[in-house]
Amino acid sequence: MKIEFSLKRKIVLGYSTGLLILIMVGIVSIHSTREFTRAAVIVAESHHVMTAIENMLEDVVSAESEARGYVITGNERYLALYQQALGEVAGDFNDLRSSILDAAGRPGLDRLETLARLRLERLKTTVETRQLEGFEAAVGIAGPGKQAMDALRQAVSEINAQEQQLLTAHDQQAQTLGRLTILVVILGSLIAIVLAAVSTVVLTSDVTHRERLEREVLDISEREQRRIGQDLHDGVCQHLTGIALLCRSHEQKLEATAPGEAPDAARITSLLNEGIEQTRSVTHGLHPVEGEPSGLMAALQELADGVHATGQVACQFACPAPVLIADQLAATHLYRIAQEAVQNAIRHAQPTSVIIQLAADDGAITLTITDDGRGLPPRRLRRGLGLEIMRYRANTLGAQFTIGRGSERGTVVSCVIPRQALS
Repeated sequence: MKIEFSLKRKIVLGYSTGLLILIMVGIVSIHSTREFTRAAVIVAESHHVMTAIENMLEDVVSAESEARGYVITGNERYLALYQQALGEVAGDFNDLRSSILDAAGRPGLDRLETLARLRLERLKTTVETRQLEGFEAAVGIAGPGKQAMDALRQAVSEINAQEQQLLTAHDQQAQTLGRLTILVVILGSLIAIVLAAVSTVVLTSDVTHRERLEREVLDISEREQRRIGQDLHDGVCQHLTGIALLCRSHEQKLEATAPGEAPDAARITSLLNEGIEQTRSVTHGLHPVEGEPSGLMAALQELADGVHATGQVACQFACPAPVLIADQLAATHLYRIAQEAVQNAIRHAQPTSVIIQLAADDGAITLTITDDGRGLPPRRLRRGLGLEIMRYRANTLGAQFTIGRGSERGTVVSCVIPRQALS
């Protein structure tokens, strides 16, 4: 019992460890998926920020161009376009404020906004000067604005570089996390598969060992029954036969010397003969199949004759051609299957006839028991011990065991054993 418990514990430990590893792999995969999702969001935000900055710079340049066009030509159309560009720049900064959420990006955005406002204030002053004082005065104050625009472009480049560094860092982090996740998934899965395979091999080996032991126990049981039957036949029956002969001899002597006591001696002789017959019946039940290859056919014929003799059911044995089985244990298992099937039919199906068929071809030997009773019993009876023993005997032989309804009524029990299983 200690060895069995240890084996069960090892199998459970193997499967449990494999399952735990798979759970850990699943957790790592979920964590990696979340990190990849977060990185994707950050990358998308960075690209949005860079795009918004580029749009803002383009709108500032557009405002500068429209203001220059108004200063040079005095055309009010340029002034309208200039006012429109100012509104778009304001919208660009609102978009940037909503996109840059981390504290690290706020100083760069504030500096960028300050430089942009300085440039726009210079443009506004130039436009107002053109409106009030004319072209010459506006040209005089427009020149210094180039420095503010250069500073603005430099600030845009710095923010873009910062965002690019952020993208590179997240890309490296994602690559490292991806490699680690792949490594964990592969190693974890391999370890779990190895543990499951080892546990399966151990379990299969244990099941095979158990099946072999159960088969050996069943074979030993059949051999022991055969030995007991032979001992009863060769020992007890012969001993009782000798006593019966002595009693018969004594009875004959009493008939000549003391006729009044002869009936008692005859009664003893009769009881001994009944005991001999009962012992022979028990012996036959323990050892139904003789050792000859034709023993199964003779045993099945005797089974059918015995059932038919009771008068309850018309039972016959059909064997179109001789079926010879040299393996006495296999023949005994087939006989026990037929015996159990006939008894089940009589006990549960109430048939009027039962047919035991034995046939063979080049590939297999087939035993079939057919009755015309009321069909298969309820499910709870179909799971009875007798049916389970029949299935187990068939599995021991490597045979295919089936039970089902007949074509019209009744039940058909079939056992097909390959010839190679008997070699």
